[in-house]
Amino acid sequence: MLKKTLITLLISISIISSSLYFGLPRLQNFSGVDEPYWSYDRVPKFWESVKEGKWRSTNICDKPGITLAMVSGAGLPFIPDPRDYEDLRQHPKTPAEVEAIRDAYFYLRLPVFLFTLAILPLFYFLIKKLLGKTTARFAIIFIGFSPILLGISLIVNSDAMLWILTALSTLSLFVFFKTDGRKYLILSGFLLGLSVITKYVANILFVYFFFLFLLEYIFYAHKNIELKKYLPRALAHYLILFTTAMATAFAFFPATWVKFSVLLNATVGNAVFASTWPLFVAIIGLLSIDILFFKEKISTPIFNFFIRYKTPLIKTIGGVFLAISFFVFLHVYTDIRIYDLESIISSPKGIGEGDFLKRYVGAISADLYSLFFSISPLALFFMLFSIFGIFRKKEFKRESITAIYIILFILVFYLGSAVNEVVTTVRYQIMTYPLAFVLAAIGAKQFIKLEKIKALVPTYAAYLILIPLLLLSLFSIKPHFLAYASEILPKDMIVNLKGMGEGSLEAAYYLNTLPGAHDMTIWSDKGAVCEAFVGRCFIDFKNKTFKENRMDYFVVSTDRKSRSLKMSGGQVGYADFQKLYAAQNPAFEVIIGGRDINFVKVIKAEY
Repeated sequence: MLKKTLITLLISISIISSSLYFGLPRLQNFSGVDEPYWSYDRVPKFWESVKEGKWRSTNICDKPGITLAMVSGAGLPFIPDPRDYEDLRQHPKTPAEVEAIRDAYFYLRLPVFLFTLAILPLFYFLIKKLLGKTTARFAIIFIGFSPILLGISLIVNSDAMLWILTALSTLSLFVFFKTDGRKYLILSGFLLGLSVITKYVANILFVYFFFLFLLEYIFYAHKNIELKKYLPRALAHYLILFTTAMATAFAFFPATWVKFSVLLNATVGNAVFASTWPLFVAIIGLLSIDILFFKEKISTPIFNFFIRYKTPLIKTIGGVFLAISFFVFLHVYTDIRIYDLESIISSPKGIGEGDFLKRYVGAISADLYSLFFSISPLALFFMLFSIFGIFRKKEFKRESITAIYIILFILVFYLGSAVNEVVTTVRYQIMTYPLAFVLAAIGAKQFIKLEKIKALVPTYAAYLILIPLLLLSLFSIKPHFLAYASEILPKDMIVNLKGMGEGSLEAAYYLNTLPGAHDMTIWSDKGAVCEAFVGRCFIDFKNKTFKENRMDYFVVSTDRKSRSLKMSGGQVGYADFQKLYAAQNPAFEVIIGGRDINFVKVIKAEY
């Protein structure tokens, strides 16, 4: 017992130590996109509104981002009003003002980072309760050493809270299915409530959780309880979950206290529900009618059919996932490229313009490409190993059922995004990562239990081998963690084509070292450069901007190329953007992750 506790403790210490080593310096030395909206406006506005009792004004964003504002706001007492810096973003500033902005970010990011570290034990506890200690250890290693999850925990953005809350809510529900412990159902609902006031996309869990209650009977619970007893209980439990979530959202979102429609807009009335709620409500209504008036006479043959064919159903779900995976690997490792997945990712909100197959098959393949190649090769191997393991089983226990639930979540998330005409880039699909790592942990446990592997590698040795290998990935991408691309991805490809500002600070600091930097005027495709540059800085594509201002330098980056060329049409005034993005001899260049095609270039203007 002592040995097992010591192993868990050592794993925890290694995760915390590496996170602090990689994370603390990055808190200050990074300039990101989107963060100014939260740091200069939304977070201080939320707490100012709470302080003054202006509850309506706590509705700070359509995300809504409430939990982020709560956690990040813990840093506000240590800095002057960050909104003082907003006017400085595109205007000349002194080195002291630049450093003050960096300090402000440090204190606003630090609480989010520490919250992430503090919540990891809850991940371990729930996964251990669900799947055992070995799987929990593997899962916490994959989560704790993920460059993407580390990167997202170091920025002030609602996604930094979203992946934590949605994953814990989902795992809590899984534990409830296993144990029937009411406290886990309440915990799931509580975390779901916090999730939906973090970011509207979490509303997909209302639908996903409902169907999980139905699938739980088909895949597992039918062995122990009759349908006529199960369905009323399941609907009652779902109602408890739903009510708890709504009550939590109401309690922690002050704007809902004065205008109840704000709560509806953030939850079941959100636009993300627009295409699914009629079907969702219809199914609940029909089930309720069948239970109340027909005594499950309609439901029983339907459920019996799926129970009879549950094995083919489970293998079909796994097969669909593997089929799309095969399509992705064809794209990456062969010349067979039916769709340009990277092009789809670079314009994540433009898939509605394509044909039906591009909108669904192409978009979902692009989503899976982003996931597969932004996790370590080992995590990907074990993830796929766990799915292949489903095909070897005749009887499905809790481990296999959990794997199927996670696969379904990923597919449903991607399908829902495609329906809403959005491709899920790395940040957009941050909800999938922790559950994908649980899936990988299931595969890792199954792998080390193979007789030949077990004879060669004891379980504790597997941890000792895995941790250094994952650390290598962190070292390879430091400090641009959100730009991580798998070591097995060809060097002429990248994953995160919608970055968060990687390389911006380095570019700005280079410009700041030049003589007369304070009097310079530059154009950048990222506002994050402007924030750290001491001179004047523009980011728009207006003819007036280039007519009235003579740029000294241009700053261009890979992940803004598609947007810039689209917004400019290739050229605005004297700025030839086609030529700028193709420039071969920049004055300064940041190569991200060792991939030459992923760059930030500083180019001296030529007239």
